[in-house]
Amino acid sequence: MFSFTQPQKAIQLGDVIFGGQPGEHATVLFGGLFFKGAPDYEFAANELTTMYNLSSQTGIPAIPDFFIKKEEYINDILDFIKKTIPPNKPFSIDIIEPALKIQTLHKLHDKKLLNRTIYNSIHIGVTEQEQETLAQYPPAMAILVAFNPKDTSPDGKIEVLENGAHLRENGLFDVAKQCNIEKILIDTAALAPGQNSGAAISALPVIKEEYGLPSGCAIHNVVEKSSWLNTFSGSRDIVDIASNLNIPLFGGDFALYGPMQHAPKLFPLIAWQDILVAEYAEQYFGITPAPGHPRRIFYP
Repeated sequence: MFSFTQPQKAIQLGDVIFGGQPGEHATVLFGGLFFKGAPDYEFAANELTTMYNLSSQTGIPAIPDFFIKKEEYINDILDFIKKTIPPNKPFSIDIIEPALKIQTLHKLHDKKLLNRTIYNSIHIGVTEQEQETLAQYPPAMAILVAFNPKDTSPDGKIEVLENGAHLRENGLFDVAKQCNIEKILIDTAALAPGQNSGAAISALPVIKEEYGLPSGCAIHNVVEKSSWLNTFSGSRDIVDIASNLNIPLFGGDFALYGPMQHAPKLFPLIAWQDILVAEYAEQYFGITPAPGHPRRIFYP
């Protein structure tokens, strides 16, 4: 368990706080919707209700992460967000194609949703047109993905953030600054098994100590690509959910945990881990858990 010498930034968006010293604020969980097939809004509404109820019960903050993969889905998904997500709660937009990102930024502006948007994400492949659109319509927060194809170590991830690993003119910190995005989260880029996937976890305390910024990752992606788990019946979901324990254990602040359907098992599990971390941090380092932290809820 960790306590960092570098002052740690606690960044608030809506009713969610990211970052701080381990044990100070609860781990934030991003649950994904619409990864496969056409959006099912009735299913999504039910999943959101379940996730938000679990968040209230456990003290673990919840962020819905909406995957948009086709142009024809943009308007309906954003209308669903505006209708369904409470106005004090942030949400994440998860898009791969740069052209779709640009179109969605325009629509988010038109629908007055940018002030609650977490942009998932800015990475080394960000295009000039995407940067220009981000600067024109900056979201409230962005995730910077510290993926370095030349060096997957924690040092390589720092290089991408600072200077673009000499694969582009500037680093991701500069991109965010030029795009007028002040609130940033660092994703330490979980890679496939055999590609130094463990560096996504080992980089968490490195990034936190170096910059004091909220950090996390989608460690479940490593599990999804671990085909050998198919040998063990029923094990994949257990390993997928449990893999997220590594993030608070190594001092991280948020997890992109994949499908929102995992919420009923994951939220109590992360609350339990946060309680252990907070108990140790308070007794050994004098870190006081914030109001609403799972330790305050279950051990007042």
